[in-house]
Amino acid sequence: MASDALLRRLALSLFRSMAATLLFSLTLFVSHAALADIKVIVNSETSLPYTHDFDDSDIKPGYQLQLKGQNNSDSVLILILRIDNASSRDYRTRYNREFSIQPGAFSLTIPMTGLKTSGKTPLLPPYTQMIIFNAGSSDEVVLTDAHIAPPPPRPKRVLALDFGREDSPVFPGFESVTHKDKRLSGDLLQRFRPAGDSLLQDGLEGIDTLTLPWENGQWKLTLWLQEQGEWEYLPHFQQRKVVAEEQTVLQESYSSTRWISDVYLAGAKQEALIDGDAWELIGKRRTQPVTTTVTITDSTLDIQWIGDRSARYAAGLVLEPLNGHFAAEAEKQRQKRFVESWPVTRQKFPRKAELQVTDESAQPATNSGDYSIYPAARNSLLNMTFQINTPEADPNPIIAIASPRNGQGHKLNIQTRYGHWRFERPEPNANQLIVADSYLRSDLDSMTLSPELPRNLYLQIEVPGEAEPGIYKGNLQLLSKGILRVVEFAVDVMPIKLPDMTRSVGLYLEPAPFYEWFPDIRKRKPFATACDLALLASMGFTNVAPALDTPIDLDHRKKLVSQLKQLQLFGFESPTMAYAPLKRLLAAQPIDEAMKSLSNLQEMLSAALIEQPYWSIYDEPHPDSFPKIRDTANNLHTQPLGMKTAGHLNNPKQHGLLRVTDLAIMNHGYGVSKTSIENLQRDRMVWLYNMPDPRLAAGFYLWNSGAEGYLQWHGRMPTADPFDPTDGREGDVVYLYPWQAGCPDTMNIHKRLLDLHEATLDLRWLQWLDEQAENNDEARELAEKLRHAIPDDWKEANRSLSARQLMLMRKTIMELAQRLAQPL
Repeated sequence: MASDALLRRLALSLFRSMAATLLFSLTLFVSHAALADIKVIVNSETSLPYTHDFDDSDIKPGYQLQLKGQNNSDSVLILILRIDNASSRDYRTRYNREFSIQPGAFSLTIPMTGLKTSGKTPLLPPYTQMIIFNAGSSDEVVLTDAHIAPPPPRPKRVLALDFGREDSPVFPGFESVTHKDKRLSGDLLQRFRPAGDSLLQDGLEGIDTLTLPWENGQWKLTLWLQEQGEWEYLPHFQQRKVVAEEQTVLQESYSSTRWISDVYLAGAKQEALIDGDAWELIGKRRTQPVTTTVTITDSTLDIQWIGDRSARYAAGLVLEPLNGHFAAEAEKQRQKRFVESWPVTRQKFPRKAELQVTDESAQPATNSGDYSIYPAARNSLLNMTFQINTPEADPNPIIAIASPRNGQGHKLNIQTRYGHWRFERPEPNANQLIVADSYLRSDLDSMTLSPELPRNLYLQIEVPGEAEPGIYKGNLQLLSKGILRVVEFAVDVMPIKLPDMTRSVGLYLEPAPFYEWFPDIRKRKPFATACDLALLASMGFTNVAPALDTPIDLDHRKKLVSQLKQLQLFGFESPTMAYAPLKRLLAAQPIDEAMKSLSNLQEMLSAALIEQPYWSIYDEPHPDSFPKIRDTANNLHTQPLGMKTAGHLNNPKQHGLLRVTDLAIMNHGYGVSKTSIENLQRDRMVWLYNMPDPRLAAGFYLWNSGAEGYLQWHGRMPTADPFDPTDGREGDVVYLYPWQAGCPDTMNIHKRLLDLHEATLDLRWLQWLDEQAENNDEARELAEKLRHAIPDDWKEANRSLSARQLMLMRKTIMELAQRLAQPL
């Protein structure tokens, strides 16, 4: 018996060895077959620019360009890929894509089908030429490998479906499934989003069922069910159920408040690097598939989608044997592509040997020896920053902040936020990520400490107009791991009241988009706007471009009047620009009917003693639209009530529209200088908007240029998920973060709001200086000196003036104020 068992074990071992050898041979065969179809373009170190002329060989769905190379510089450089076909004539008619290349080795994977031109039309094969180059004059990027590879062969007994449009790229190894596929039922809608890899970039919405023949047995089913959204839209279904072979694969049920908390605000809960890398916190969080085991008994795979229309969505599907790895490999490829497409730049912080709390405030101050003393005018806010560094992690540090008090016990109120580390784009159109603590949160109880990243605390100290002059002392106390650190500081309240700002400075402003998505919370929208206005008014801002109703009928006109009244209640008396209502009105009504609606509205505004808004009639328009814009302006100007127009200018070619524009809103693309502004002001009012450095543009430069106002896009304009910077054509542009339930005592904001607030303080100090200059020679000399220090041309000003220089310039005004306040 023993010898029989031994023989059986030997035979089994030999069989397994032969099977392994056969499998290895088959793998080699497949690999060599695939290699034979690879078209090598570059196989040795090659300088850029590099040009490749395509031959007539077919490029089919799933083919991809793979690049490898080296960035020999010590900074991020931009690599550009251009592909032309026979119809390409200019930039808009060819494929253009930029990649941020980190120092060192890099690799990139780009689909070769489903390409779109810069004009958003399909670029169809056959292609004629490809050019690879890098921006600027740097010659420090070289290619080491470039080839076009077909998709890897899909293993037998594996089904892989990529749902989407016919002209979309197909994920390698997957089969394209469009709305015409007979295996699908439902009122199908094709979705395509600009962000994401070729599997998640597109999909089908409104699916009822998928039915197809398949072998009986147990199978592993993987589904990608996420629709990424675009602009401010994010799919917001409340009911979803997916059933495969009578087994529930996924079931979700949300109330509106739970959806906001668990979906819309989900990305706010984890921190960059501390809780994971960019793939884990963004890519995987947004796009992770669901996997289950299904049993097929009737030779047919049946899957059913149940729920709201946007819930009945699929982007991809894999059905494979239980021990299969095709779906897992697809996820690895998706992760690789995400990491390639979104390289992360992070600042390295040296690890500290002991717990430290330091005052990092960038404000004018004097040193008393033990602490810094910050002068501040009455009727203003003082922004301070403290930094915590720790040698070890602490999930529950204790922070206590003693409000500054004077000798009589009178205190100054403080709002405190901490910097939450997150991944974000450094600029809206950047194709890379940085790690920044730009998300300023007010829930100090949730704050943790990490040795890898410093923790910044942002204090905003209110100095009311009635505050007693003198020294107010406060401190910050930190208890971590049994160690106590105390940092003292003081505010010197000056016997000067800072004037309210007279120029129009503020934000484009919309409520969070989810108020429109759920009828049960829609009524809270005016309350949410009131919270935003209260915050901005408390920080000294004087204007917003608000979200106004479309005055299409009497009810909507009443709402618009109420919205303008709300602005007045919060002290926003500056001229108001109605950014979107006219465009929506003209889309809904014929021109004559729309003008009648506006005329009725103007009568209601006059009766309510509300100044009429400036109606935006164009926003960075193409010359083809000029005649229609002029016609609209003429209709507005010929109305009995004399309506006013506004338009956004970002190109000198738009000069021809100035004749019909009462409020010209211009940025650096148009060409900004003191002279150009003065020329425009002969016949209209001029505001600046969306300049590269809002702190400079809305403060010292606005003062010197003489423009009447500044608007910044956008107070609250997320692209789809507000905590995913990668899910749109541009990154999220947010100054105020969304919240739910009641109006928070301290609102979560982006750090850029504090920078813009510093611009308003600059402007108010300059306004004080101008008032003093009317009767004081020293103030007049300082004002003239500052004007000479600010270049009239925007480009030169932006190049030569740093935030530190602006603060030093403000300091000279504050020192003058202190001298003038001293008794003779």
